[in-house]
Amino acid sequence: MQVELRHLRVLSQLAETGSITRTAASLGVSQPTLSNQLRRIENAFGGPLFSRGPDGIVPTPLGRHVLARARGILADMDDLLATVPGGRTGIRLGTHPHVLVGEWLRKLETELPRTVSTRLDYSGAVLTRLLANDSVDVVFMGRVADHNAPPLPPGTSERVITIEPCGIALPSAHPLAGRGRVGLADLAGEVWIPPQGGDDGGTAMLRAACEAAGFTPTFRYAEVDTGSMPGFVAAGFGIALVSPTWHPTDGVTVVALTSRETDAYRVLRWRTATIATTDIDILHRTFHDLYKPMVQRHMTTLPWLAQNPDAHPRTLNP
Repeated sequence: MQVELRHLRVLSQLAETGSITRTAASLGVSQPTLSNQLRRIENAFGGPLFSRGPDGIVPTPLGRHVLARARGILADMDDLLATVPGGRTGIRLGTHPHVLVGEWLRKLETELPRTVSTRLDYSGAVLTRLLANDSVDVVFMGRVADHNAPPLPPGTSERVITIEPCGIALPSAHPLAGRGRVGLADLAGEVWIPPQGGDDGGTAMLRAACEAAGFTPTFRYAEVDTGSMPGFVAAGFGIALVSPTWHPTDGVTVVALTSRETDAYRVLRWRTATIATTDIDILHRTFHDLYKPMVQRHMTTLPWLAQNPDAHPRTLNP
């Protein structure tokens, strides 16, 4: 197999995420497909480029050598494309998976003068590294408010567009499900399903908030994604933080929190050298065009939002 630039980008993304599963999801391919492609790339380079372990994949010595050269080649190519007329005409958007992403991208096709390509990852830390490495131009992500949030890379800016109080997803048969509003201290002794993208500060933030409430939380099922999380909660295996855009399924009840330590900040981060503020304004406005009607419906139909005005998200205008 002849190695191409796209193969080098796959290797770079695998190193950034440390996970074949997450990289496959970001690329929109199945895990077996990506694993087979990686084997062909490794055969072309003459040996394993990553070693597999319980915590994911890490580059081998050969992999570190290849990645060092590959990143230089990719950076040079990106610089070349940025300096020639028509070289880079689109916006490279990194985003966490969100119920509105598909509609948002469709709306951007008509609103933005440039095409948009996307990379998906649950982790704000991974998305921020992609931004720092010039693998994307702008990211849409959630972050926490404290020092556990991924720091803003040099040469980039950030805009907070939404502040979301989180609710707690409980089994509907749980004794606290009928209260509608609980404090973190009421949840001592529960098993928690950690936030998606736990390496971006979400789990550390939740642990600190629980410890401030007088207990150390127990985390399990770190690999449970948002699609399977409701089933785990309904079956009584754990509880989880959820956002105002999340709609509970059968067997799950969401209750509001009395405190705001777990609030999530939805932000846009971008490279100031390649993205104009006018483009950020369009990204900001078009997301809110879809977000506001959804949360308005939820504030009417979901009891934890309808009965607790202080749990309503705050949308910040461009």
